Amino acid sequence: MADDVSVGSVAPAVGAVVFDCDGVLADTDDAWAEAERLLCERHGGLFSDELRASTHGLSMRDTVLRLAAHMADPPAIAQLEAELIALAAQRIQAHLVPLPGAVDLVTAVAAALPVAVASNTPRAILDVILTSIGLLELLDASLAGDEVSHPKPASDIYLAAAASLGVRPAEVVVIEDSPTGARAARLAGCRVLGVEAPGRSRLTDVEASFPDLPALAVHLEALLRSGRTTRQEVATQAGAVSTNVRRVGRR
Repeated sequence: MADDVSVGSVAPAVGAVVFDCDGVLADTDDAWAEAERLLCERHGGLFSDELRASTHGLSMRDTVLRLAAHMADPPAIAQLEAELIALAAQRIQAHLVPLPGAVDLVTAVAAALPVAVASNTPRAILDVILTSIGLLELLDASLAGDEVSHPKPASDIYLAAAASLGVRPAEVVVIEDSPTGARAARLAGCRVLGVEAPGRSRLTDVEASFPDLPALAVHLEALLRSGRTTRQEVATQAGAVSTNVRRVGRR
């Protein structure tokens, strides 16, 4: 674990905020569920609410592996991934809307601090989502699940996000809605705030959880007011952080 903050210790100033995408910024849950159902039934499987809940927040590979286990005659995993991406892209584009408070929150954070999105969603779909809900231009960075060696629940994507923003993981506040994503952020050493939608699994790897983004925004504002690193200070520190990242890479 990198730069973890132990219970009772004084947390570093907040230097950046990183958001998950699906279920945090964009209302894509129904589109993904429908795509997974169609894929499962196409190959002789029986889809259920329990199966959908079990894929929440997983990488594309882990999702299709779980779905394939419920299919009568699954094709190659690579084919299932391609089919699921195509099915999901069609449905996401047709019904995509930002979740309440998403645009306002990202806009406010981006005015003060570096901000990024780190999602297990593949790049081809992630860019469609961020562009459609008007957030892509506000971000300093975005990272997709197919761009890291080990997607969530591994820590890779959040370590990469911190490095891309020029801050230490312990200075990053992550906003997540899935146990998979929250675990990844904690393993990276980030602070984690959770959004718990009705009917979803309870988040345990978070320091606080909220029913929606507007409620979370009040808490996040208090964190930022209590002590934060400005964009100028982040830029000054970026060179030292990059040097440390290169050193780690050479070990």
